[in-house]
Amino acid sequence: MRKQKQIDSFTFLRAIFIIAISIFHSSVQFLPGGFMAVIGFFVMSGFLMMKKINTIEDYDFNEFKLIIKKRFKKLLPSLFFVISLSLLFALIFSRIIFHDSIKSSLPTALSFQNLYQIFKGGSYFTKNGYFDMFTHFWYISMQVQFILIFYLVNYFINKYKDKFSGKNIKIYIFILISAISILLMIIFSFDKNNISRIYYGPDARINAIFIGALAYLLIDYFSKIFEFAKEKNFSEKYILYALLFLTLLAYFFVRGENLYTYRIIMPIYTLIQALLIGVLYSYEKENKFVIKKKEMGIFKTFLYYIGLRSYYIYLWQYIISTFLSYAFAHTSKSRIIAYILEIFIVLILSELTYVILNRKFDFKKYFIVTSALILGLNALAFFIPNPKEKDMKELEKRISENQDKIKKNNEKYLKDQKKKENKENLEKSKNQLSNENKETDPKQNESNKENENKNKEENKEPVFEKKAYDDFNFTDKEKEFLKNTSITAVGDSVLINIDPFLREFNPNLYLDGEVGRQMTDGPKVLQDIKNKNGLGNIVLVSLGSNGTLSEQNMVDILNISEGRKVYFVNTVNSQSWESTINSKIKKFCDENQNAYMVDWYKFAKEKANLFAKDMVHPEVEGAKAYRNLIEREIINSFVK
Repeated sequence: MRKQKQIDSFTFLRAIFIIAISIFHSSVQFLPGGFMAVIGFFVMSGFLMMKKINTIEDYDFNEFKLIIKKRFKKLLPSLFFVISLSLLFALIFSRIIFHDSIKSSLPTALSFQNLYQIFKGGSYFTKNGYFDMFTHFWYISMQVQFILIFYLVNYFINKYKDKFSGKNIKIYIFILISAISILLMIIFSFDKNNISRIYYGPDARINAIFIGALAYLLIDYFSKIFEFAKEKNFSEKYILYALLFLTLLAYFFVRGENLYTYRIIMPIYTLIQALLIGVLYSYEKENKFVIKKKEMGIFKTFLYYIGLRSYYIYLWQYIISTFLSYAFAHTSKSRIIAYILEIFIVLILSELTYVILNRKFDFKKYFIVTSALILGLNALAFFIPNPKEKDMKELEKRISENQDKIKKNNEKYLKDQKKKENKENLEKSKNQLSNENKETDPKQNESNKENENKNKEENKEPVFEKKAYDDFNFTDKEKEFLKNTSITAVGDSVLINIDPFLREFNPNLYLDGEVGRQMTDGPKVLQDIKNKNGLGNIVLVSLGSNGTLSEQNMVDILNISEGRKVYFVNTVNSQSWESTINSKIKKFCDENQNAYMVDWYKFAKEKANLFAKDMVHPEVEGAKAYRNLIEREIINSFVK
């Protein structure tokens, strides 16, 4: 078995992939499609595994066992090292992170973390309130599964090769497996509840491995691409630039919550990655460009280093990001500080892990020690109080109870509104009938005018004195106004949580809340309420805790509200999108009449005591403050 030469262009490509993934983990708002880079890793892995098999003269079961052993020795020791060290650190410095992560440590170590995520219904795109530092290890679990499947498929093909036509049968089988996998992805994509099933499902994702292998088997055909370029008189590098452009474009515009990502974009993107990897390999193989390491300069040298350490960076980056998100959850200090710290810590830990794990040592003893440590920490977790467990159970119970109460209160609100509407219609009909039967005389006309003026005065918007946004001393006049104001509210679990406190001031409230709801859902939900029940005097929107928001969402909500005042509550959470979402809300409210921002962030960001242990949902005192901020902003919006 010949040792494979390092493919330098692939090293640079790995650097691009790991940078995209790291930015996605740390700042999803800047690179929402960074998760697509994982496809590039899978395709490259399939390509290189196929290349490796082609160097083996007699690929029998002994070779199969040998190659699996070598692959696992490369992947698993560093994984066990990182799991052990991270859990020990979390145990000492953050019990919340420790308990949020411990349950997924065994599935990670046993390489079925992706299946565990499917089972528990975990989402890679909505992680707010939880600090599981091993979420990203789904990729390594899936990679281990793919290695076993891929080498096993090739073993059986090789075993029965005499019955087939050699290389061609591999192509047909790989195409069949890829087609079935893509078909499953497309079928699952017709239900939004299947996003985690697709993302973590090896059956829906294995197409990337086999498409990568196909790229290697068909590598001779890539020379035809160069011939085509020569015929059309344009540089072959333009093909490479186009493929790189499409690769990078996806990082900025693809979103994991969109079903069309899985139905259309992912299959096409996988083919683009296969073409990119095939073209790069062909370029380097045919010396169409030569990478001279001594002449690369600082930037290229650093990029090359990142590519070489990409696996170790992947192991540590999400973990460090989780710790820093937790540490910065209740500070208004710039997130840039966290990013700088993250870069330095990740690079140092990655290099140390590489140095430690690339020394010669007894793998058997190492696995016994690290496995015992992971098992011991899992056992210890049963005896260490979880500071979050009781708090979260109470929160979940409260939200569940509130959802039931909201349903009943909404039904009562609609009945009361119907009665009020019927009463108003009856009064209107009586007045019309009375006016028709009356003889017109100057005295009666004057009386009618007086009544009209009186009604106008009663319906006139009240005028209040402007007070500080956090002045919660409400006057009787203010409370009376709030009591008589009907509100249509759309929100997520945060709003569900504060519903009973909101109704103390606003009994005329229709609230539509859903756990995990995003601002992108807001316009449709509000339009449905409007079509079915109509809207109240004002509209309240509390969406932003779960990460996705665009200006167009708020424009649509304002348009649907048709001149009503709309109040957008900004967000406090531990995620990187917090400042971006809040900035968008502020900018929109500053620029649009009838749009008002309730500044929950300013009031609560540095007051950890107002929050549950997930650092997102307000506790009782926090819920009252949240309510009071809304009420004060409503009152202040009527100041002339």
